[in-house]
Amino acid sequence: MVDAKSIKEKIGKQISKTKAKITPNLPAHKHCRMCGTDIHIKSEPRICKNQECVDQLEKQEKNDKLMRIMFGVFFIAFVIPIVLRLFSMN
Repeated sequence: MVDAKSIKEKIGKQISKTKAKITPNLPAHKHCRMCGTDIHIKSEPRICKNQECVDQLEKQEKNDKLMRIMFGVFFIAFVIPIVLRLFSMN
């Protein structure tokens, strides 16, 4: 019979050994949300200073805002009439 717990422990030890070898060579950093390049760990919002990335983030934020508005309209247009119809039957 295979002991899953011991296998998980062995794999966990191997992963931690590998991380210990890699981590000292890499400085702490984040990646740009748009292009994936390395940026400073404290940068907010999480994008680089490239104008294309800034424009792309603004476009994405506008699209997100529009989607939230559309969801609200959908909720009002479809769910509320159903709820009102259910309450009016009682």
